[in-house]
Amino acid sequence: MAEEEKREKREKRRTATKAAAMIGPMVKEFIGATHRAKQEGKKLAFTFICCFYEEIIRAMDIVPVWTENFAGICGAKRDAERFLARAESLDFSRSLCTYALCGIGFDQWREELGEMPPDPPWGGQPRPDFMLSSGQILCDPRNKWYQAVQQFMPDVPIYHLGMPWPLYEDDIEVSEVEDYYIKYIVSELRGLIKFLERQTQRKMDYDRLSELVDLSERTWNLIWETYELRRAVPTPMGTGDAMNTMVPLVFMMATQEGYHFFVELNKELKEKIARKEGVIEDEKYRLIWGGGLPSWFALKDFNYFNSKGAVFPVETTYRLIEPMYRLNIPETNDPLERLAYRWFRYWTYWYDKAKKRPGSEPDVERLIQYIEDYKIDGVVMHEAFSCRTWHLGLIWQLNQLNKIYKPIPVLVLGPNGKKREEKRELPSLILESDIVDISSYSEVDTRNQIDAFIETLDSVKKQGV
Repeated sequence: MAEEEKREKREKRRTATKAAAMIGPMVKEFIGATHRAKQEGKKLAFTFICCFYEEIIRAMDIVPVWTENFAGICGAKRDAERFLARAESLDFSRSLCTYALCGIGFDQWREELGEMPPDPPWGGQPRPDFMLSSGQILCDPRNKWYQAVQQFMPDVPIYHLGMPWPLYEDDIEVSEVEDYYIKYIVSELRGLIKFLERQTQRKMDYDRLSELVDLSERTWNLIWETYELRRAVPTPMGTGDAMNTMVPLVFMMATQEGYHFFVELNKELKEKIARKEGVIEDEKYRLIWGGGLPSWFALKDFNYFNSKGAVFPVETTYRLIEPMYRLNIPETNDPLERLAYRWFRYWTYWYDKAKKRPGSEPDVERLIQYIEDYKIDGVVMHEAFSCRTWHLGLIWQLNQLNKIYKPIPVLVLGPNGKKREEKRELPSLILESDIVDISSYSEVDTRNQIDAFIETLDSVKKQGV
């Protein structure tokens, strides 16, 4: 058996669903497909997760190369260090986004060699024909990563989209600024299309684009319905599996393969619910993954939680959907306007609800909703040191949550032996590590933290009314 096959077998995480177990081969296949596309002369584009213009890329028959995904694979296979070290040797700080560092190190090495670096994970990341960056979600690498890489590939052009993330302000009503944002987003998307038309020497087929937008909207609704099935007790799927099933959500939108995947997952979860089959046999504690990207090299930690009777029926990470009927998108024949409304209304969906609760804000409001809907006993978050975008503010969110929402009733022994009921904060755990840099991780320390957290959950459960 080849060394890589041995490593994959050794590091494989147990999944609760057949669908999640399919993801590894799926990702390996679509990375392989980028290499075949290169050989066939198709155009390849570096691009980012959740770009929200995937329909445009696919309508133009451009093959997306998901650079964050490849870095995550390197991390999951525990083979990122050599690429991170190479980026450091180029004077990039290890404190920067390690997705970006891994990609920069790999691309520089490939360009220096004129071929793939030795033993690249799943065939490696091919050279793009152009790169599509997008300044969204306050993420620095979406602006700067490809600019950094361009010094090694000066002939590869970049197109940058200023896709906005509307800031939440107490004194600004979303309805008052929406028209401005929609016009702006549409103009950015039209600029992207012009760039792609120049690069491919083909015109956009707007009928096909509209069909792909239709497909994505149907897929969104199906994903929402499927993930909501996880409310069941016992839950049929946890966050550990969701960190796999997110792949079709964020890398395969506007494809029949992505839609079919969720058809099958929906069917599987319904069958598990009918059999009353949960992630584990004895579900004691229901937790929410309340924020933060996972450590891709340590997904087995979810199995460790499971071994302690804890399951994660819901997470905020990668649950980047709301059902289309809730977004209430206006009727329009322009597929670009539909994309713009879907983007804007997804990101502002929780704004009005947050304003109705003093002290809240959109991310906190979503936590509260999920805690209530999924009967949550405790909150787990992960602070990844190199990703300030998704992780900055997690502790603040948790503090705000505990200030305005204290749903745990416990009996407390008072004076003279009398018992009284109090409401206390939800038990919480904040893990600290990174997304792909394994040097930041201690399995022993992490397991000790989980053990202590489980003891707290158990204590609260025993005191519960």
